Amino acid sequence: MHSMTSLDLDGRGRRGQAPSSEPEDALRSQPPAARLFVGAIIAAGALVLAFWGPRHVPNPILFATLLAASALASSLRLRVPLGVSSSNLSISYSVDFAALLLIGTELTMIVAGVSAWLQSTLGHDQKRNPVFRVVFNTAALVLTVRAAGWAFEFMGGQPGVLDLSLRGIAKPVVASALAYYLVNTSIVATAVALANGRSVWSVWQSNFLWTAPSYYVGAGAAVAAAILWQTQQWWLLPLAVAPVYLTFRSYRMYVERLQLTERHKEEVVRLHGDTLAALQAAKRSEKRYELAVDGSNDGIWDWDVAADALYCSPRWKLMIGMPPDDSVATLEDWIQLADEEDRPALQQAIQAHLTSERSHFEIEYRLRHVDGTFRWVHCRGIAEREDGHAVRLAGSQTDITEQRRIRDSLAQQAQHDALTDLPNRTLFRELVQRAIAQTSRTPSAGYAVLFIDLDGFKSINDTHGHVSGDRFLKAISRRLQTQLRPGDVLARLGGDEFGVLAQNIETTNDVCTIAERLQEALAEPFLIGTQKVRGAASIGIVVGTPESKSVDALLRDADIAMYRAKAAGRGGYELFDAAMHAAALKRLTFETELRRAIERNHLTVFYQPIVQLPSARIMGLEALVRWERADGRMMPPSDFIAVAEETGLVVPLTYQVLGRACHQVAAWQQMFGRPLDLSVNISSKLFSRPEFIDKVEEALRESSILPGTLRLEIPESVLIDYSDVVGHHFDRLRALQVALHLDNFGTGYASLSYLQRYPVDALKLDKSFVATMGTPGNDGIGGAIVKLARELGMGLIAEGVETVTHVEQLRALDCPHAQGYLFSRPLTASDMAPLLASESVAAEMPAAS
Repeated sequence: MHSMTSLDLDGRGRRGQAPSSEPEDALRSQPPAARLFVGAIIAAGALVLAFWGPRHVPNPILFATLLAASALASSLRLRVPLGVSSSNLSISYSVDFAALLLIGTELTMIVAGVSAWLQSTLGHDQKRNPVFRVVFNTAALVLTVRAAGWAFEFMGGQPGVLDLSLRGIAKPVVASALAYYLVNTSIVATAVALANGRSVWSVWQSNFLWTAPSYYVGAGAAVAAAILWQTQQWWLLPLAVAPVYLTFRSYRMYVERLQLTERHKEEVVRLHGDTLAALQAAKRSEKRYELAVDGSNDGIWDWDVAADALYCSPRWKLMIGMPPDDSVATLEDWIQLADEEDRPALQQAIQAHLTSERSHFEIEYRLRHVDGTFRWVHCRGIAEREDGHAVRLAGSQTDITEQRRIRDSLAQQAQHDALTDLPNRTLFRELVQRAIAQTSRTPSAGYAVLFIDLDGFKSINDTHGHVSGDRFLKAISRRLQTQLRPGDVLARLGGDEFGVLAQNIETTNDVCTIAERLQEALAEPFLIGTQKVRGAASIGIVVGTPESKSVDALLRDADIAMYRAKAAGRGGYELFDAAMHAAALKRLTFETELRRAIERNHLTVFYQPIVQLPSARIMGLEALVRWERADGRMMPPSDFIAVAEETGLVVPLTYQVLGRACHQVAAWQQMFGRPLDLSVNISSKLFSRPEFIDKVEEALRESSILPGTLRLEIPESVLIDYSDVVGHHFDRLRALQVALHLDNFGTGYASLSYLQRYPVDALKLDKSFVATMGTPGNDGIGGAIVKLARELGMGLIAEGVETVTHVEQLRALDCPHAQGYLFSRPLTASDMAPLLASESVAAEMPAAS
């Protein structure tokens, strides 16, 4: 086991202090004696290398093997706390000692020095080691190996010449192991002691004395390994590794146990502090609760189930005109105050929650006022349970007499939907108007309007028929109704649209909670006849303000927010803000103009050449669409493709580009007499459509483009989102001799398993990777993709090539094809013809080296 230690002097273990921000600061912060010692060790190491360093390498293969083994072993480290500093123990000593036996002291100094350098530069846990520490650790190992070599020679051994006899090797091995142990640990212990103001002995005996056996275990394993190597019995080498690993593992477990004990002590102290803080917080919370109960407009009640002891707050009693001092002390006292007709329902609701039939207790019922009238109240609560049994039930009670009066009077009117018996649009508008008026008088009386549009209702009608569709709407209305609070109103506005007027909204969180509850209810399947149907809805929300005056404006804003929710992926909700209205108008205008441009063929197809890098020959073209606006400005696809995707206009747009590009390239193929390739971008939404393959076949047939020259570029998302149709579509396209390219490869989330399952013909290296080529440290990903394509037998086209450096880098990687502004910008058909006539863009290419 290599008990070689690497030094950490910058105070990383110092509690309450941050590590130094600059490596130089760490050295300057050390005491003068520590700095002097570090400098002396570095100077001594340099002198040793200068006078006794290797002059040649007799066996390069063995030397390289030992270097690699030492570097690998350096990654297995054990961090040992040294006061405010730390030290690393590594098992690479066995490799270094084997090197001493096999290649001599001079080369072993290099092996050990490289091991120390790797540990100091690549293995640090938090940040890069400062230069002085890296050099110090390396110098310390050089001196240690030199001392071990002298000890080996002093005892009659000859480093680099392995004596296979026990008598000839035992004394040198023991002496050199002891020298290694004493020199290495003494250097590090002295540096740590000087840095931290401690005695060298205390640091050494507490942190390094116990590591002594590891040196002898490692030395013994090194001798065994060297003999096995020398006798060419390499297959037995694992037997020499086992004791080294077990010793290292034992030390690691020991240190980890010490660290675990320390963490346990710290955790106990922390938990004690947390407990005291929690007790203080509980006292503050109890005080806040008392204040809230006193100031609340609701009545608070608390029932001890086992003792049948009921507490009702003064506000609870005032709702029915009782003096605060009157007693309502048991559940029976409460039940007797309820209207005789409502008592069974009240008892049943309490019992259902106590037996866990319902997740919470909630009911509307009537309480008898002292003046002989009744008050409608909304009562809600929840039970505290022990071992599954309710021991306490507590909650609140709200006077909803006025809300109930309004609701009952509305039920007598004819302003209800005939199918669902819900308020219709007319009544809903009236209720919203009342809410507007009430809020204008009492700003604290908040409200919100929710506009609900069912997602996919048309497909239910088309699939199951209108009768089933009507049943579904009725089931939806009943389900939604159960999720509303007392006082809230659900209305059917027409078709598959519903509206909710939520009263007493204090914050937007309140109305968002309502929306989430409605969507959760719709997520449960509906049984329509014998079939299960799932529902989903997009919800737009507008919160009323004292400044709101118009019902139409509120409904319009809620409708805009609903469409924003639908555009975001359906099954969600959106809160309206002022920017939505302006954006909706702008979006509507833009969508109308784009639709008109597609219908009137105002879109222009541009072409960008794809060149063969070794010859600069134009092998193909990519069709790129542009939109010429009324003001003459040519709009790139990045400005309108997103809208086309969301509105479905991407379907006619792509088919139009595909047909026109196929006709144009077919004409060029005939004109120039060569098989020019054509690449066309295909949206993921388009790829999943059932008629897609037929449209591609139609474009091939009508254009007479040469077989095997059409390439469709698809995004990575197609492989994942439409895996159910990908295989079938791939097979049909290959039957048509249409190649498939994976566009913008490396920027999506398709895994390599998808490339094996659905092998495409070529990858298109995204321009973001090409752009970083030629800059230090940024060639890795692009180069890896080039190699990946080559290994998988796929073609590769690099996009966004704009500089000569890009071309040189791609040539060096043996990338076969490229496109970008260095060769040519996208051109109209008339501008592209002369370039095709020249067959290449060699004038733009750098000379091949």
